[in-house]
Parts: sequence; structure tokens; C-alpha cells
Amino acid sequence: MILAFDPGRDKTGFAFADEESNLILSGIFESREREKFFDALTHNQNRNLSAYILEGRIKSLPENLISHVKFIAIGNGTHSKEFHEYIKNRIKIEIMTVDERNTTLEARSLYWKIHEPKFFMRLLPESMRVPSRVLDDLAAWAIAIRAVKRYRDIKENRL
Repeated sequence: MILAFDPGRDKTGFAFADEESNLILSGIFESREREKFFDALTHNQNRNLSAYILEGRIKSLPENLISHVKFIAIGNGTHSKEFHEYIKNRIKIEIMTVDERNTTLEARSLYWKIHEPKFFMRLLPESMRVPSRVLDDLAAWAIAIRAVKRYRDIKENRL
């Protein structure tokens, strides 16, 4: 399992994906609640993570969640260096920094992949459809997708 983050000044998106880049679970927490989020994550308190979840179900995650994470991917944009340092000092898991350019656009596309547009919305081009919520978690999923590809390339010595 891969855990990806799209850290921002006000809010941080996160996504758990499998090794095929399929979304398992995603959500958003306010950046000022980072400590609370990581306490729940590292102290096996899945139920406390449920307040942040937007896609997927907490029941789809295993107990002792952090032990199932193969690596963490962090977008290289706003606040990534500080976020990277925070995680490095808190969790002993490999961390990969990923280029996050255009992940917001990818997140919109991923949103419509999960939430098929209804009726008139289908008539609009995807670029004109406006999702009904913020998409920081799906931007984190886009980061996870890029990280899985990069991880495979490194593993197969293509990079």
C-alpha cells in the first residue's frame, strides 16, 4: 500500500492506494491538525481517521495500518519540505518526493471517474464540469499514481 500526501498551507490531502494505483481511501485534514492525524495513523486508531475520509471506507483498511504502507509519496509543492521533515522524524518509512504539477487537473478527472456525471453534466466537456467539493485528496491520489509508476521504473532500472 502507498500513502500519498498533497500538503498545503490550510489543508492536506491524503490517499491510500494499492500497488496498482487503485484508490483505497482518501481524505483531507486541516494542516493545523497534522499532529492529530498522525497520532491516529501511527497509534492504530483507524476510527479516529474516519473524520477525514471523503472517498472509500475505513473498514477497507487493515489494523495496524502504518505497517502495511510500503512507502510514502509527497507532492513537491507548497509546504512539502516542512511536511517531509515532519514525517521523516515521525515515521520510519521510505519517502518519495513527487512532482505535483497539474495534479489538480488530474484530480478533477479522477473525481469524474469515481462520480460519473449525471444527466446534463454528461453533455458538458469534462473541463467545464465543476466538482461539488475540494479535491486535495484526489490530488494526493494523482501523486500516488505518479509515485507508483516512478517506483516501478526505479525497480526495473529504467531511471
